[in-house]
Amino acid sequence: MKEETMKVIINSLTAGILFGILCGVTLFVTSRHFVNQEVAPKWFGLIAGVGIAGIIMGIFHRSLHIPLKSVWIPLLLCCALIVLKDYLVSGFNDQLMTQAICLLLLFFLLQQMTVIFPVKYILGITVILTVILACYGVWDYSGLHLSARQVRLTGSFDNPAGFTAALACVLPCTFYFFRNTSRTVKCIAVLIAVLLFSVIVLSRARAAIIAGLAVIACYLLCGSYSGIKWKNWTKILLVCIVTASMTGLYFLKRDSADGRIPVWQSTWEMIRDKPLTGHGHGTFNAKYMFYQAEYFETHPDSKYADLADNVLHPFNEYLLVWAEHGMIGMACIAFLCFLLIRCYIREPSQIRFIALLSLLSLAVLSCFSYPFKYPFTWVIAFLNIALICPPGKGSSRRTVNVARTGLVLTAIALLLVGVPLMKAEIRWNTIAKQSLAGRTGEVLPEYDKLYKYLGKNGLFLYNHAAELHEVREYAKSLSVFEQCVRYYNDMDVQMLLADNYRESGRYDEAEKHYKLAASMCLGRFMPLYQLTELYTATERTDEARTLAQQIVNKKVKIPSATVHAIKQKMQELIDREEGINVPASGSRMDVESFNKTQPGQGNLLENETPKELLPP
Repeated sequence: MKEETMKVIINSLTAGILFGILCGVTLFVTSRHFVNQEVAPKWFGLIAGVGIAGIIMGIFHRSLHIPLKSVWIPLLLCCALIVLKDYLVSGFNDQLMTQAICLLLLFFLLQQMTVIFPVKYILGITVILTVILACYGVWDYSGLHLSARQVRLTGSFDNPAGFTAALACVLPCTFYFFRNTSRTVKCIAVLIAVLLFSVIVLSRARAAIIAGLAVIACYLLCGSYSGIKWKNWTKILLVCIVTASMTGLYFLKRDSADGRIPVWQSTWEMIRDKPLTGHGHGTFNAKYMFYQAEYFETHPDSKYADLADNVLHPFNEYLLVWAEHGMIGMACIAFLCFLLIRCYIREPSQIRFIALLSLLSLAVLSCFSYPFKYPFTWVIAFLNIALICPPGKGSSRRTVNVARTGLVLTAIALLLVGVPLMKAEIRWNTIAKQSLAGRTGEVLPEYDKLYKYLGKNGLFLYNHAAELHEVREYAKSLSVFEQCVRYYNDMDVQMLLADNYRESGRYDEAEKHYKLAASMCLGRFMPLYQLTELYTATERTDEARTLAQQIVNKKVKIPSATVHAIKQKMQELIDREEGINVPASGSRMDVESFNKTQPGQGNLLENETPKELLPP
């Protein structure tokens, strides 16, 4: 009997340690060995963590609980449809397959952990790690140590969106301890909740603030779980205060909020073209900017024109799913929500209520941000689903043994595919840095070797094409761009395409791509400047002068030395055409020298935010 008890304790501790590792890896891991040192390491850390956890639990845990609940139906259906559709369109994608297997295995493991390890300790681990993240973010942001590098409150993430999403979705977990029998635990939980929400407010991330306000209001209004009894007039007052606060957030960064309107409108046009099946997984990055260009071509006087920029996400997870996977994808999400609500209604409890609040936080965040870009968000989302829909019990020994064998084999397969992908990403970062050091010609053969693993990574293809352009291999660069535009296409891609065509003497194609780049981001100066240079080189004097005048009169969105240089050079061009003697400024490369292409980055000419590396 004691031996059996010890096995239970060891299994429980193992599950708790593995859960803490998965959370810690997805919250804190960064590495300069990757192109994006904040996001990619967390994803590969999750892949490695899930693989190792699957092997350990499959070998040493003899009492796995087989998931019989129907919540697996939409999850399996979503993954199967996405992978199958992508395979039929563009062939096998090992990156997509790896991510799908990782997420399904993650959900299975979390279901096991919630049964093996006490839920209060799972929530406690999650809250403690998130408090450490919040403190680290504030410490780094404050500049109290010499290595402080943050301009914004981002913690170990690349963006406040990821940092605050982690805090917002864990905030409801603190509510679980509010009614603890221990007064000390209760006070600590309240202080932690105040800390997390205060850091969210300090970050000025409006989506996270709205999500935090929403879950706090829902918890307070639910007297059966909060223990607070409100009169009707106090409930109305609370709702009015929360609503007014949410409305006031719009004016905190009004230009930024307004800038999302044309993005949503352009995304809606993308949805209208294929409303049922969508354009396919990952196609937003390949197709969206064409819709934005078309939008501004039909709305040239739009007040949002100066706010337009390269867009990698529609700032709404639902619109992204609809655009890429159509109504079928939206139906899967709706079905999953229905199952979760049904499970809760059948057997309501405090822990399930807390899980619903955490999912509500993610649902609100998804309306205005991109929380599911980050792996920790997936961990918390699947944890909440596992708490609401626990796995079945009482399976036969034979069924359990089959499940254990399948778990170990799947985990091994995940590692066999994921580890080479991670090595390829690290190698890409290494050769890209060598290229920036002036060894472009030496490392180009290395790019060809990485195609086996990164041949469907749009940013990798863009970087390779840029390196070929740098060594004047224009034909090869164009060939790589033919593949790149299938997965990634924005203003910078169009600019480099145009440069390739111009250097190849194909001026008509160059003009077309410069114009398309200008239409994609009306606030940018470089496309118009390069188009003017093209007109000058081909002796289209009138068109060059007209465009130069347009650049001189153009409103500056973000002042910079480069934009000032462009305007000055265009004014000199106009003066020369009008017969005014002016000294010649530098060549085209004087301005272009500011525009060095780096891995994971595009044109940094006009204080543009560096491109973000998408999850593997």
